[in-house]
Amino acid sequence: MIVAAPIVDSLKPLQQFVFDGLTWEQYETLLASLGERRLRHTFVEGSLEVVTPSYGHESSKTLIGDLVATLCRVCRLPRQSAGSTTMKREDFERGLEPDECFFLGKDSAAAMRGKSQYYADKDPPPDLVIEVDVTSSSKHRIEMYRRLGVSEVWRCRNYVVTFLGLTKDGRYRQIKRSRHFSFLTSDDLNRFIDLRQELDDTKLELKFEEWVREQL
Repeated sequence: MIVAAPIVDSLKPLQQFVFDGLTWEQYETLLASLGERRLRHTFVEGSLEVVTPSYGHESSKTLIGDLVATLCRVCRLPRQSAGSTTMKREDFERGLEPDECFFLGKDSAAAMRGKSQYYADKDPPPDLVIEVDVTSSSKHRIEMYRRLGVSEVWRCRNYVVTFLGLTKDGRYRQIKRSRHFSFLTSDDLNRFIDLRQELDDTKLELKFEEWVREQL
């Protein structure tokens, strides 16, 4: 079955397709046929959702990712950026590509340095994932990050970012401050994201960098 979703706002996908009743082998074949031409997808127990991201979605996830890069550079925190790397686990019957993800800290960055492929059943989970919600599948995406053991997710909905931290009992709860950047609150981050109404991304990132340096 194929379902096309309507356009609601600039964060929503331009097109949305849902394929039901797929086997894991068919899912793998579809990914292989796409090669490097990735579309944002979520596979859950035989159902594959594929969307073509909108300008609003792409610009938001790129800006937030650039702000993470700024944080790491100023804080001298080792990072390995993994972008929208495909993460799939046959035992979970799930697969997806995050909007942005990062391996943070000396050990995590070193573990992924030089690798050309990511294997979710063997390699460590990312330390930070950025998720810009565009469809109803977002709850399934968050569940995948939970099962993988991603310690922190920055979730952007309606241009507002919330921080989710993984608890000791394996659940996500909303947190005010980032675990990786203890001086940064979600309110701080949203204050800079709101500046997109006034500034281009370069000026915004420079202003953010100045602010980060003031906090250290």
